[in-house]
Amino acid sequence: MADDRRALLEAFIRSDASPEGKWWLDVPVGLSVGESGAYATVDAVCLTSRDPELPEEFPDHDGVPYVYREGDAELGIDKADAFRTLRGTDTFADESAVLVAVEPGASSVGTVGDLLAYQELLDADWGWTVEERLLVSDTDSDHVNHVCEELSVRAVRVA
Repeated sequence: MADDRRALLEAFIRSDASPEGKWWLDVPVGLSVGESGAYATVDAVCLTSRDPELPEEFPDHDGVPYVYREGDAELGIDKADAFRTLRGTDTFADESAVLVAVEPGASSVGTVGDLLAYQELLDADWGWTVEERLLVSDTDSDHVNHVCEELSVRAVRVA
């Protein structure tokens, strides 16, 4: 299922329906709230205030790895540690962002709620302006479409 999720996310990012900006995948959020080891993970964040750049995890990424580098795990540094360190700099202050949740198959109402919660946790960490929230799936659902419309979340279907 994780492979399906990653393939769906990559198809979306590479499509014309995705926003342009610097992409990060599996972004830890809520790092500034609660215990140091507790956080949630949003599927993707696009910093629309930055030049277009594919995620660091994509083989054709051609930018500088700002967050997580090959070999960090060998040094005992996980992605959350890297984002905590990045938060301590002003490298990514005053950004505009799009949050993306991905759910292969039929998306669920719960994922819409997760996306709203991720926005609050991201705001606590960074204070970025969230321009849009996207729910990406490959199967349509009338219930989810209704909830998305009511909560200002854009539902995107990727085949």
